[in-house]
Amino acid sequence: MPNFSGNWKMKSSENFEELLKALGVNMMLRKIAVAAAAKPAVEIRQDGESFYIRTSTPVRTTEIRFRVGEEFEEQTVDGRPCKVCSWARTGTCTRVCV
Repeated sequence: MPNFSGNWKMKSSENFEELLKALGVNMMLRKIAVAAAAKPAVEIRQDGESFYIRTSTPVRTTEIRFRVGEEFEEQTVDGRPCKVCSWARTGTCTRVCV
């Protein structure tokens, strides 16, 4: 698996508000989240299949730790718990809320 360690900036974001709406996030929180997420700073530290990801926006900073292939919990933008599975495929790391 490639090493994703480093500091990253978002290149683009499409349909984020629609995603939040589909997840049931209320309108006010959607507007705040979309504005805050426009330019997040993302720090990734990777040790083999263990990841630490810190995402900073003007509104809040979140941190998650996980191992590829193991389920973990994080919170949605409105604070609801979400179980996530992660896996590596063709050099990409994907997070899916289940």
